[in-house]
Amino acid sequence: MLALASFGVSSCLNPPDYPETPSIEFKSITQKAFDDPNNGVGDTIRITVSFKDGDGDLGVGADDNVGTNNYFCTLQLRNASNVFEDYKFSANDPGYNGRYPVLTPASQGDKKAPLRGDLTFRLLIYQGSFPRNSVVRFRVRIADRALNESNEVFTDAITLR
Repeated sequence: MLALASFGVSSCLNPPDYPETPSIEFKSITQKAFDDPNNGVGDTIRITVSFKDGDGDLGVGADDNVGTNNYFCTLQLRNASNVFEDYKFSANDPGYNGRYPVLTPASQGDKKAPLRGDLTFRLLIYQGSFPRNSVVRFRVRIADRALNESNEVFTDAITLR
């Protein structure tokens, strides 16, 4: 009897209808100071975004699209006029773009299915990289395996030590 009731409830539930292009929302930014005698002093920044994707093709495997990022994070510095401007990294510094792993549950296999959740990225900003007490925020977007890019979100501003 319980099995039939459970089946009846689950068969009435429809999967969410998200677009195949991922969408994100800013969720949080946290900052914690670090002081490591071997590596230096600075801030550990954690940025969390919530995501939704209609076909669940988020993330890349270790051998997939080698050299291709799927997480794009642009640091913006607040200038003397209180306007945030993109920081231009040198040619030798890749900035804060990166990769996140496959998020599709293994039980899903190759089947397309909606996917939602949170992604948290950790950045290390060493003291001396920017002027002391710089106010910064981040511009973030992600891409799926089909290279569809999400909308762009901005974090809250933080003050670096």
